[in-house]
Amino acid sequence: MKDKKDLKSSTKSEHYLLLSAGVVGVITAIIFFLMLSRGVVNAVVTSKISSQYQDKELEVLKTDLNYKSLDFIGKLIDVSDGYVVSASNVKKYDELEQYIQARKNRTKEVNSLYDGKKYYRDDVTSEKINQLDKTLLKEKNQDVYQKQRNKLDTIQIWYEQTQDADKYLSKTWSGFTADNSSLSFKKISMVNTYYKLIKNKTVDKRWKSAVAKMDQYFANNKGESSRVAAVKEELEALKNSPLTQKYTPANVDIVSSLNQSGDATDVLSQAGITSKYVLYYDSNSNDLALMTRTSGQYVAEDGYINVIDSQVSSGRYTIKKVVSSGSSDAVITDSSSDNFGQYVTNASESELSSMGISNPQNSTANFNSATPVFWLKNNSALNRSIYFSDGSNIGFIYAGGSSYNNGMQISSSDLSNLMSQISSGITFYVN
Repeated sequence: MKDKKDLKSSTKSEHYLLLSAGVVGVITAIIFFLMLSRGVVNAVVTSKISSQYQDKELEVLKTDLNYKSLDFIGKLIDVSDGYVVSASNVKKYDELEQYIQARKNRTKEVNSLYDGKKYYRDDVTSEKINQLDKTLLKEKNQDVYQKQRNKLDTIQIWYEQTQDADKYLSKTWSGFTADNSSLSFKKISMVNTYYKLIKNKTVDKRWKSAVAKMDQYFANNKGESSRVAAVKEELEALKNSPLTQKYTPANVDIVSSLNQSGDATDVLSQAGITSKYVLYYDSNSNDLALMTRTSGQYVAEDGYINVIDSQVSSGRYTIKKVVSSGSSDAVITDSSSDNFGQYVTNASESELSSMGISNPQNSTANFNSATPVFWLKNNSALNRSIYFSDGSNIGFIYAGGSSYNNGMQISSSDLSNLMSQISSGITFYVN
């Protein structure tokens, strides 16, 4: 039989063993918990990183990113100092951040071309625009790319029309300073049209005084009666010009080919068209002109416009709208709707809903594939354009931008001139 001393010693040993076992158990539990927590954390991080992609394999980021979630992951990586978030997740996060920063940089580059909402900066050049156009192609999300491209398209159109305006005003001002009487009714009209197209503050300031002087001279020296007389004189001279020659009056901007006009008359007559005015495009000669019917003949009083690119099918259309500022407008493209082809100014979802159009929002730039509505805000090249339709198809005459089926591209100066001549309701015939 053991004495009390031996029993006491044995009890202490067992106590220490049990205590040690308990400590080891706690430590093991803590380690297990930490490892389990680390696994859970990394699974969550992996999921949150992947959720930022529209297509992970193709590295296509979503249009709208969850920046709060990304900020949390970034802080977690910094605080844990590599002990919680795995190295592979840190790498994935860094790659994601690079893609996001590249997108931000591209957007910043486009925005840097703007000088406020209505002008472009002085350092904009065609080379800069073309280079940035190539850079934007690195954006793999089509919605984001289209938004960036639309903003760049706007700058390109503004730049081109400002350059055209600068050239026209320079030429007209030079002629005016040499001979004040050279300022015809048509020229002063074009001067004011071009001046309104200027989208650069420096160029605008440069021509403001000159345009004001030409306006003042014309107002003081050529009354309404002289304007009417000038127009009649131009038309009379055209009517009396030899049929075998082109007519180019010295002080009038009319260049008319009577042979071409004769061909147009035959074509339009065979099509059963007898309207006073017809916008006529001859695909063989690649010429576009507003034709006026005079004594049974169609004459291109303001000459012919060279078409840069046309993908409009032969046939008869109607000009539905001369679009001067269409960023908030829309065209109904739902072929099953009774309102197909209708142009809606300052369109809203509620208004379209009242017309039986549901789910109208989209970001499609190609008006041929946009459904059930085409928003002009999605394609800045069409914010200044001529909209036409034949009841089954819609199309636009515009400057700049991409080529589209049912689209016709002309220069920005020719577009401005044509927009000042035509109105809705005019027949548009494509031969």
